[in-house]
Parts: sequence; C-alpha cells; structure tokens
Amino acid sequence: VTDNEYDLPTGHKKDFEISSIPNSLKEAIQVFLLNISVRNLRGYANTHNSMLVHATRFTAVHQKIAIEITNYLECIKDNVIAYGKLINAKDQSTYIQDLWDTYIKYFNQDEFSWEEVINTLTDRVNTILTREVHQKTTVPLEYRKDIPTNAIVIGGTSLARGYTLEGLSVSYFLRNTVFYDTLMQMGRWFGYRSGYEDLCKIYMPYSKIVDFAEIITATEELMYDFQLIADNNMTPEKFGLAIRQN
Repeated sequence: VTDNEYDLPTGHKKDFEISSIPNSLKEAIQVFLLNISVRNLRGYANTHNSMLVHATRFTAVHQKIAIEITNYLECIKDNVIAYGKLINAKDQSTYIQDLWDTYIKYFNQDEFSWEEVINTLTDRVNTILTREVHQKTTVPLEYRKDIPTNAIVIGGTSLARGYTLEGLSVSYFLRNTVFYDTLMQMGRWFGYRSGYEDLCKIYMPYSKIVDFAEIITATEELMYDFQLIADNNMTPEKFGLAIRQN
C-alpha cells in the first residue's frame, strides 16, 4: 500500500475526517468479492468469507471508514446486479471493468472463466455486508450455522486481540505500533486456509512488512535457542535466553 496517506494517513488523529478511501482498499474489496465467487465455484458455497480492514485505533474513524466502504460496496452491488449477466458486462460499468482488471491481475483464468466468476458473483453479491467491531458496535458480527456469512469487517483493538474472523482471505492493514506483542496479536492472516491459500492477500505498507519480518526473525531465533536447550538437556536457568530488540 503506497496510496493511503491522503485518505487514511498513518498518523491521523481521532477527529480525522474521511471523504474517500484509497484505490488500494478498493482493489482489496474487489479481490474479496472475487474470492467469494471463486470459493463458491470450488464447492465452498456454504462456508463463511471475511475481509479484515484494520486502519486505525480510533472508534470514530472506524465508523467513518465503514460508511465509505459501505457506499463503495453498494455501488458495486448495484452495478453487478444490473449488468453482471450481460455478455458485455464490463463495457456497461466501470465497477465491473475494475473487477475484470483485478481478476486478470491476480486470478488464474485457467481455473474458471470470467463469465463463470461474474455470473456467480451476480447471484451472491447481495449477501455481502459490512460490519464494525469496536466498543460502540451497534450491529454485531455473527457467523450463523444455517447460512454463510460474507463480511467486510472494520475494526481495531478488538479485532487485533483475539477476535476470530471465519474464512479470512483478505487483510487490509495500516495500523501502526512499536510493540512486538501487539504486532504479533495483529497478525491475523496466519493459520490454516485449507482450499483457498492461493486466494489470500495482505495489503500493507512496506514499513509494516519490515516490522513483521523483524518479529518473525526474533521469534525464529528464540525457537532455535529453545531447540539448543532441548538438544543439550539444559534448563532456561542455565541458558542465556534473549529476544532480539529493535
């Protein structure tokens, strides 16, 4: 992500006003919608799908981001429902053209044709919703057992500290922190993604990529030390355990 500083600057205050979302976030939403369609075509029509948007620690800003995302999602829905099953759908709508461009950029066209993907999305797009997860949430995020949930989830601290998102395939991450433990708790894309590992995408600034690489290196070094302790039948008391500091 290189285009967020105007719409969602990393150093914003709690009263920051939002009037638009970055193109990178729009693309991430497009990927998520296409992921839902592809997973349906793969036979996972009854499984949950989630997207994580973690761009701020301020509740008021979460709410404003959620409004902008909802507005953008509604525009996509309207266009896909109106034109999605036409032969020349992408010629009728810039929103569908954007979906097409993203499909060509990231997806394997040999697996399913564009027509299959957009037709399936047209049937499913109305099930996609936005939900906020924070202290002032009014409509809770619910993963029901009787129907699949397809949700774009916007939140901060609550999401970062243990909230489970079912079927997470796209993460949009701008949140800034200097603490190892907080970063590790925010790494919500780790885990088993059986059947859709290839669809998972993470959007974040390069500086965040470096931060996560740093904590992974520190963790791996610590695990190597644990292995040395075990191999030599030593106890932590006899071994100088250390964690790299940055």
